[in-house]
Amino acid sequence: MYQYFCRYTLKKKLVPQFRDAIIGTICALAFVAAIIPIGYSPSFADGVHSEPPQSRIVVFKERQILEFHRNGSLLKAYRVCLGTSPRGPKRMIGDSKTPEGDYFVCYKSVASRFHRFLGISYPGAQDAQEAFEHGLISLDDRDSIIASIRNEKIPPWETKMGGWVGIHGYPSEEYQNKWALLLFPKPHNWTDGCIAMWNFEIEELFSKVSLGTPVSILP
Repeated sequence: MYQYFCRYTLKKKLVPQFRDAIIGTICALAFVAAIIPIGYSPSFADGVHSEPPQSRIVVFKERQILEFHRNGSLLKAYRVCLGTSPRGPKRMIGDSKTPEGDYFVCYKSVASRFHRFLGISYPGAQDAQEAFEHGLISLDDRDSIIASIRNEKIPPWETKMGGWVGIHGYPSEEYQNKWALLLFPKPHNWTDGCIAMWNFEIEELFSKVSLGTPVSILP
């Protein structure tokens, strides 16, 4: 067909510019047809990457329940242990209270004395503001905590507000582990403010959680 068309255009002596444009278009179409695989069917999904799963941890202190959600669905719920003085939000170091508020996973460690450790971003910006207003921390400490939270980094954990609060297992040291299991079997509260689970449970959760995962701790 292509050869017939070329002979026809030459025979009829079409305007050279118009004739050359038509021939060029046909050549381009022939080239495209040659490189597209047979059976290829383009779709709107081509080149579109799927969104990474959205995870979230929710802790209900009164019920001592930790829920793990993904893409808006509850995947698993665990019974947990809290600080020995669980009522009310954490305010300062040594109060043995578990924080309340919205945080995120800011640290992960397998070299923990509590088997696995998921550090949460306590103190948060609101915690720091309230502590500053009550004269517990300095303005520099408050600003440093707020800046860390904004940049999704680990906040200072050495202020009077305390730190190193997270989700972990039972003690890794054999002697300590035996006494913890004997005196504080789950769900008895025994931590300094952290959230504790059985070691096999923290292993499971640890594998599913990434840095930046939101953590909501409710009264």
